[in-house]
Amino acid sequence: MRDREELVRRWQAGWSVSRGWTTVEDDNDGILIVRAGEESRPTEYVVLDADDKPERVERAAQLASADGGGRGAGWITLATDDKEARIEQLEDLGLEVQQDQDWLMTIQLSEQPALKLHERYALHTELEDNLIITRATMHGGVVSSGRMAVVGEDAVADRIETDPAHRRRGLGSAVMASLVEAAAAKGAKRGILIASIDGLRLYRSLGWKVIADIVIARSTT
Repeated sequence: MRDREELVRRWQAGWSVSRGWTTVEDDNDGILIVRAGEESRPTEYVVLDADDKPERVERAAQLASADGGGRGAGWITLATDDKEARIEQLEDLGLEVQQDQDWLMTIQLSEQPALKLHERYALHTELEDNLIITRATMHGGVVSSGRMAVVGEDAVADRIETDPAHRRRGLGSAVMASLVEAAAAKGAKRGILIASIDGLRLYRSLGWKVIADIVIARSTT
């Protein structure tokens, strides 16, 4: 469990780099407070080790509800091996659990295969300090993109997206391969991400492994 707690902490560090969030507080008791400042998601409470220490979930719920500002002012994200128990707990605490399923996944970057893009597309990769951004284009228009934040030996993938009209053509795989290559060149060894249902098949096909379910909830008052 300790290893997963550390993995969630490291994921959050890269996620914040990707999103440009500079204000993150560690309460030193299992909760990371991310001041995202976004209109629809101003504050995120990332709970570490929610299964062995469910009291942390209760405290995060209290913090989220105390934020004020109405529904969605405070959000909670946690990794779990017992999704149903965590959902029940959050609902009993008065939070609204998001229905979309997500998973915490990881890989040793050396294990992800290198892939080539179909010749009709072009790949462009940019480095912005510790953030790698890759775009696949066709006739100058972006049809797929993604980013990867490098923090120490970790590479955290984020916002891997493909235009629906160009899916099932290997674009997501090629973008991921380009990101991993660039991250490895910067010294990263381990990849971390949170996958949605749309991305799960892609990442599994590339060798990424599910570590835990992710449960996300928001305040209602």
